[in-house]
Amino acid sequence: MNDTLQIEIDRAGREPIYRQLAEAMRASIRERRLAVGARLPATRQLAERLRVHRNTVVQAYQLLEREGWIQSAVGAGTFVRDPRKDAEVPQARGGASAAGTGAAQGMESAETATGDAGNEGPFAWGPLIQNASALRDDPSRWLSPRGLKLPPETIRLTGALADSRRFPLGDFARCMRAVLSEGDPQILEYGAPEGYEPLRAWIADWLTQGGAESLDPARVFIVSGSQQGLDLLGKLFLSPGDRVLCEEPTYTAAFVALRQTGAHLRTVPIDAEGLEVDALDAALAEKAAKFLYMMPSFQNPTGVSLSPARRAALLALARRRRLAIVEDHYDSDLYYWGDRPRPLLADDAHGQVIHLGTFSKMLFPGLRLGWMVVPRELVGPLRQLRWATDLSSAMLTQRAMERFCREGHLVRHLRRLRRVNGRRLRAMLAALERDFPPQARWTKPSGGMMLWCELPAVIDTVELFRAAARSGVLFSPGVAFFPSGGGRNAMRLSFNRESESRIGKGIGILAEMIADRLRDRPMARPDDGDEVPML
Repeated sequence: MNDTLQIEIDRAGREPIYRQLAEAMRASIRERRLAVGARLPATRQLAERLRVHRNTVVQAYQLLEREGWIQSAVGAGTFVRDPRKDAEVPQARGGASAAGTGAAQGMESAETATGDAGNEGPFAWGPLIQNASALRDDPSRWLSPRGLKLPPETIRLTGALADSRRFPLGDFARCMRAVLSEGDPQILEYGAPEGYEPLRAWIADWLTQGGAESLDPARVFIVSGSQQGLDLLGKLFLSPGDRVLCEEPTYTAAFVALRQTGAHLRTVPIDAEGLEVDALDAALAEKAAKFLYMMPSFQNPTGVSLSPARRAALLALARRRRLAIVEDHYDSDLYYWGDRPRPLLADDAHGQVIHLGTFSKMLFPGLRLGWMVVPRELVGPLRQLRWATDLSSAMLTQRAMERFCREGHLVRHLRRLRRVNGRRLRAMLAALERDFPPQARWTKPSGGMMLWCELPAVIDTVELFRAAARSGVLFSPGVAFFPSGGGRNAMRLSFNRESESRIGKGIGILAEMIADRLRDRPMARPDDGDEVPML
């Protein structure tokens, strides 16, 4: 490792280690101990030298690249750049540079991609990729066990997915056949970008019943799941460098989508009452943001819901700070006791809330049908943007879904699902109380699909994830849900895909593995120092 890269780590400090590492490298660049164009150590090499987890170094490099201090060249390595001068990695083929041979190889790839007639090697697509660093940061690898051989009958305590064994396939098939039997050729034509009008009207009425009084169907857009809704909002509002606020921990695919726009994510912590509004106010005092993305009910991954007091404080702060809010109500209809959660949209007196919803969590994710409710002034721009993105959602599935909902099948399905999932949630809570160590803490949601568990700091849930997968139990490690790093002693446990008996068995297996690790390492601390606050 380059001796000019002087890094001291305070493992007992409050600042996460990846941020300490990033600041040390910034200082080296500012003080010119690292020259512009200098090649940085590989992440694995630096991690071994500093005795930290490789992910810690990866997070530090990603932060520095987003800030413009360093630049990665596909196939060549990572190099220093100067954001004050907007300097790039040296690009002269064959010339001397501090980056050496690696920079020259990176340049050859770039010249190939831009049409250098003298280079007859294979075409390189990598240099053409926009915001490649956001794609390289792939937290979804912790949400599925790619590369791991799973035993038969693996217990899946992971995934924010509906239980396919509970799909009302017969009812939906009858609705599909009824739509096809009408013989209307328009069901296989392009539809309106905003969606099938009768389905939009049904959704408006459904949300009105949930508290959003007299909702105009003209404000409702049909989209390919709430994920596409968030993608459209990113295209509509965000440019590279814009600031977006989100909860931490939060939904993985959401922060990946937002980061891909080039936006800078500023995270706000949550606790047992949901988003910490005082922390949000402090973040806005630092700098304004384009919008806040949040899940007020049964938040993913924690299962926490915004308390009434926090809800009122959030809406008051949004009015005072003129903050736009994007609320994701992805599973709010999956409540098992208490009242149906009321969307923020219902109390939005000033038109500052955009509402996302989906059929994917309560019905069939493969149909890719969701909705978005927007203020009236955004209807025109979003209609144009939706048309430019993918024209429209499929008319056949929209019409079949509208019939399915209008005939009452959705309401009946949700009643059955609430009974089943309620039993599964109770089974998981009972198993955790019975088997998990007394030092562990977990949330106790009243709905949704998952809960959040924080273990003693000595437990690395990334290591536990791999070992548990080989033993036939899957969960989601906490690191997958932290945009700014952290969560190595936390886990998301989903209860909606397994029976009560299998949930109990899976929790028991995890408890034994955790107990083994607590006996082996009673006083150890994780390398990363990425502990998360208890909810």
